[in-house]
Amino acid sequence: MKLDTKSKLILSGEKLFSQKGYDATSISDICERAGVSKGAFFHYFPTKEAFFLEILDRWLFDLSVKIDGYLEDEDRVSSGIIRMSEIFREIFKESKEKFFLFLEFLRQGIKDKEILEKLREYFKKYKSYFSFLIEKGKKEGSLKDVDSNIISCILISFSIGTILQQIFAEEEDWEKIAREGIRIIISQIEKGGF
Repeated sequence: MKLDTKSKLILSGEKLFSQKGYDATSISDICERAGVSKGAFFHYFPTKEAFFLEILDRWLFDLSVKIDGYLEDEDRVSSGIIRMSEIFREIFKESKEKFFLFLEFLRQGIKDKEILEKLREYFKKYKSYFSFLIEKGKKEGSLKDVDSNIISCILISFSIGTILQQIFAEEEDWEKIAREGIRIIISQIEKGGF
């Protein structure tokens, strides 16, 4: 499949940012890798920061679409949330470049208010989404009467923590740990759970 210029730039940027980091990657590097001119870059993106934000936005949007997909075929909210743990399989199967890109987003968020705001926006979105799911599960009768805000924070903390631990113990079966960890969390709030 032939990629358009914008897609070439995005893929080149993802690769370079994950390998070299944001600061060490120049617009020239991105254009050279993509095989396009600087003029083409500036046709789509006014700055390197805007380019980086677009990559972040696309990555988080794709993640959101995948999360939504795991809930579509499930009758109960609790089953859907447990099934969402499959997203870890995709994250761990994707190249380490995506993982290091995730770390670069976090690192840049510490230094750049606009990037931090984008990360916060998605964090709030995921937190609201999980809170909504917990409330829905309570209404359908599959989940106990729990504080949906706290459970949302626990699910997000577990997810980010599991992804980050991959750095320290690559030999672990993180896919299994993620799946079982989510199952344990949900079993605690499921009606009839332990």
